[in-house]
Amino acid sequence: MKRSYWLVLVSCLVLLSGSGLCAAEKTYLTILHTNDTHSTMMPYGPHDDWGGIARMSMRIKELKAGGQNVLVLNTGDVFVGSFEFNKYLGYPELKIMEGLYDAMCLGNHEFDLGLDALTGVLSGAIAGGSPVGLPVLCANINLDSRPVLKNFVKPYIVKEVGGVKVGLFGVVEKNAIDYSAAVYGLLTDPFAAAGQMAWILKNVEGADIVVCLSHLGKIFEVTGLSQVPGIDIIVGGHSHDALPDAIVANGKIIVQAGEFGQYLGKLVVKITGSGVKLVSDRLLPVDDKVHEDPTLKGTLNGLRAGIVNDPRFGPVYSRFVATAPWDLTERLDLSVPERDTPLGNLVADAIRASVRSAGYPADIALEASGYIAATIHTGKVVGNDVMKAVPYGYDPASGLGFKIDTVLLAGLQILAGLEFSVSMVEYADDAAMQVSGLTFKYDVTRTPMAPLQLIANMMGGIMEFGRVDPFSIKVNGQPIDFMGVYWVALNEMLHGFLVSQGITPYMEMSTGVLLYNAVHGFMAERRFLDYRAEGRVVDTSVK
Repeated sequence: MKRSYWLVLVSCLVLLSGSGLCAAEKTYLTILHTNDTHSTMMPYGPHDDWGGIARMSMRIKELKAGGQNVLVLNTGDVFVGSFEFNKYLGYPELKIMEGLYDAMCLGNHEFDLGLDALTGVLSGAIAGGSPVGLPVLCANINLDSRPVLKNFVKPYIVKEVGGVKVGLFGVVEKNAIDYSAAVYGLLTDPFAAAGQMAWILKNVEGADIVVCLSHLGKIFEVTGLSQVPGIDIIVGGHSHDALPDAIVANGKIIVQAGEFGQYLGKLVVKITGSGVKLVSDRLLPVDDKVHEDPTLKGTLNGLRAGIVNDPRFGPVYSRFVATAPWDLTERLDLSVPERDTPLGNLVADAIRASVRSAGYPADIALEASGYIAATIHTGKVVGNDVMKAVPYGYDPASGLGFKIDTVLLAGLQILAGLEFSVSMVEYADDAAMQVSGLTFKYDVTRTPMAPLQLIANMMGGIMEFGRVDPFSIKVNGQPIDFMGVYWVALNEMLHGFLVSQGITPYMEMSTGVLLYNAVHGFMAERRFLDYRAEGRVVDTSVK
């Protein structure tokens, strides 16, 4: 009897000194998580039905107070998406988050204003305040040339929760269309970084479990990260998926909580000597049934007043712009052949109309789906709804976003650009084109072709094509002339990306028209936004 007792005690002490899992037997861990909140500090929707950081704060505080062993995580894209960001550049919400969250990872939109701006926000210099105390993680960026920023961005941390050592690391997606050249050049392979971090956390830091904060998107989390040894849990982001139930792939538990703070994810796991087991996963609504945290009322009222009283903005939360008779969605529906979207058609039409009104030529207009951020919901549309739909870029003078350029491209170059836009559309729709004055068809089951190779083939008379059917392309109802030239209106970031891919315009002009103003003015002129998918873009493989 005594001998058995001492054997058990010694065995437990050995385990405790090693992995710590003896102490973790039957330990439950709750992970509260958000992603892609995009500066949605104020409630949104036709009647302010959803979201708002004060409601999120109340949800988090109640759950932390009512439970033990709670971690609160955000997986990136806190920045960009509202007038709150364009006025204050993300600093106030990070300062609020540091009292609520245990860690966040960087998303691609944290880099939108450049590395200097990100450094200024995290250090507090941009607002004349104290540094952000929230741990910020990203393992697949080399910041050796940026020592101040490197001081704030760590590849991983280890936190002890309920006697369990939890290793946390972050990775961000690497898609050239989402970054400036200066930032893109610093990014490394996220999957290689994930493997390295998981190994270090398990074998060097002695973590009992490893949690990856991912900003790669669901498809890459399920098919890629799930195959990385050593990871136990993947808290995801970037693809804005509201997963009602956790996905288990290759033994990894994968969760994601939608967008704009509409939900707070709640994952509960049991940690045992044999690993991590899923207990439950829920999406908790953050809506008008949730009380707002009263401690944030004064801060948020002051921030809102600062926006409304800014002469650049005015009453963007209340002044009527237009009416939407139904939700104008921006995401591709892969179950139907039509790959234009109601909001995509509206935005593309607004770009072309505004450029022409400003006296510049525009035969067609293009906009990448990834630059259209949020649905315009049924009912009254106000300025902040427009900003949420087209929030990207930043112009310091106006406090708004992208400007619109118009460029002269050959028909062959347009074909090449369209081919690139659908080359990975089954995995991510960021580059998928929304169009005005143009229609085309493609087949996603065909092998994509490099844009410059496609041009070379056509120039050499070689009739080998990729996914886009060249003879389906029509400009204002007429078959495209591959040797002819056309004026194409597009935002300045998309313009620069096409050039980076070797599609160099014959001529280019900056119109000075701001994308927000173009869309806002177009909506205000129409008043009734009866837009639908029309088949401007069609995937012929879907019947």
